[in-house]
Amino acid sequence: MDERDFIESSRTAWDRLAEALARAKRSGVAALPAPELKRLYEDYRRTAADLAYAQTHYPDGRAQTYLNRLVGEAHAELYGSSPRRAATVWRFLAFGYPALIRKHWRSVALAGILLFGAAALGFVLAHVNYPLARIFIPEALREGVGDVVAQSGDIEGLAASLAPILAAGITVNNIQVALLAFAGGMTAGVLTTYALVFNGLMLGALAGVFSKAGESLHFWALIAPHGSLELPAIVLAGASGLLLARAIISPGDLPRGAALKAISSDAVKLVLGAIPLFVIAGVIESFLTPTGIDPYVKLAFGAVMVAVLVAYVALPGRGDRATDGPVP
Repeated sequence: MDERDFIESSRTAWDRLAEALARAKRSGVAALPAPELKRLYEDYRRTAADLAYAQTHYPDGRAQTYLNRLVGEAHAELYGSSPRRAATVWRFLAFGYPALIRKHWRSVALAGILLFGAAALGFVLAHVNYPLARIFIPEALREGVGDVVAQSGDIEGLAASLAPILAAGITVNNIQVALLAFAGGMTAGVLTTYALVFNGLMLGALAGVFSKAGESLHFWALIAPHGSLELPAIVLAGASGLLLARAIISPGDLPRGAALKAISSDAVKLVLGAIPLFVIAGVIESFLTPTGIDPYVKLAFGAVMVAVLVAYVALPGRGDRATDGPVP
């Protein structure tokens, strides 16, 4: 077989590998769907074998030159050094993760409805039936929140004194809820739904208590700076759990085990990608939330964080198509 026939018989796999590498360079290998990643590995192995053949039979040919570069880039992308892996993680967070959120927007939306719908219900309960709403407030916070309900004097001073324990308690609770929401997917979504709804009821009940005391401004100034990222992170963790639950409840044409395997990669990426949001929220909670900055400034900061997060989810990674050069 001459070199031209060799190229024509194998160029489909080479082109496919080059296109997959172009996408991987934009969003990271981790962002590729499982079937595409499997195909990438198969094409890499075949192209490496073609390179060995070309080096033996066409040592000075253009196919050997092209394949040497293509296989080298594929190897670096798949088995790169630590800096390369760090770059891959960065590309995933910058481009692949927003695209992943958009891909599973229905699960994200459902998780958001469960969390914030329950928060609205908790808010109403705090106004119409505080003893019932009190059930949803963590025990460590009940005494202080009860003081807010009963206090007839310096409500603002009391709310300020509760700020550190309230912020810390809510942060720890939110991280626990996120982990439960993800793992709860393996219970067909029962624990995921419980985690989202109960946490929403807690948030709404607390908001309602402070609203009744005329201290909504101070409550939301306490919550908004870090909650603007922390609450969406909980929603994303809940969405990952709902993805697992859907594979169990409605696997489609696949066996449940195969459906779980097919979706598990996206579910894990979805919850892992939410970790930086918790980290940033924790920094904000430590350095901004406890300060005496004007409450309206804190609310404005929270609004800016929400706008940045929306832009991050909506814009990156749209329509990125790239090629890696023509086959000779």
